[in-house]
Amino acid sequence: MAVAMTPGFAQTSDRAVIVACDANYLPYAGVVARQFAAAPGRDFDVLIGGPEPLDLPADLRAAGIGHVAARDEALIEALPTDARRSVATYMEIFLARALAGRWRRILVLDADILFERGDPGRLMAADMRGRAVAAVRDNRQWRQPRKKAPEFKALGWPAAPYFNAGVVMIDTDAWAAQDMPARCAAFARQHLAGLGRDQALVNGVLHGDWTEISPLWNWQFTWASAHLTAMADPCLVHFIGPEKPWLARSAGIVPMRWRSLYADVSDAPDLAARHWPDRRRLARVLLRQWRASGAMLDYLGRFADEYTLLDPR
Repeated sequence: MAVAMTPGFAQTSDRAVIVACDANYLPYAGVVARQFAAAPGRDFDVLIGGPEPLDLPADLRAAGIGHVAARDEALIEALPTDARRSVATYMEIFLARALAGRWRRILVLDADILFERGDPGRLMAADMRGRAVAAVRDNRQWRQPRKKAPEFKALGWPAAPYFNAGVVMIDTDAWAAQDMPARCAAFARQHLAGLGRDQALVNGVLHGDWTEISPLWNWQFTWASAHLTAMADPCLVHFIGPEKPWLARSAGIVPMRWRSLYADVSDAPDLAARHWPDRRRLARVLLRQWRASGAMLDYLGRFADEYTLLDPR
């Protein structure tokens, strides 16, 4: 297991938020990492994690943000790869093993996320019910909790709760105690080819045996959830579709206040300018959300607050 830390990085906590990315996504990962580093009363470390060592910009280092590089060569050998698959996709799996004994809890995020509010340190102190992983349901199960994930269909398995791997909280001691590295490698060798990436891998290994976090910690921003976002007041907004806020194609879809945060790291024009949505698209979106409103409110109402974790089963 190869691990490398930013020289001189000073660990201050046994909990860490880690934004996962490779060199291509570093500018966008830096946006959310800065947000976490500036959190009032921060009692957790902030890192950017990738498969290879990276030199962070000076302003990130000055904010106390470090970089951790981790690679599990035995697992990489078992992973199906192609031109579109970067091993950075699997960072939560590499980090869970690499950081055991150093950070007790890690919250691993994709780079296409923004931090709006909340206390990540309090979330990372929540009761995970003895499980190695806590996460938020994938949005396909927000309105239909019993919907079978395509991976489980392909495997001929029964339906089970299925999470989105864009935000994953890991108890590193439980990860090691439950032999997750070996279980992930075995599943990857036997099933992962043609099935998916990290999300398919960890959901396949756990098959519902994880702890559920409120969707406010992984608000999956799509056309079906966009207009409930303001009322939901999420902690983390995850841009799961192709309309990333730093791209020109997000105009009229992603609100201006989020797009403008990437103005200094993107070549897309007018990220700080207002764009109104296409009227036909807006009509379809509003109809879809109106039809789903009851099921969405039922789902959101399951959580007493954003820090109480549930058994998804």
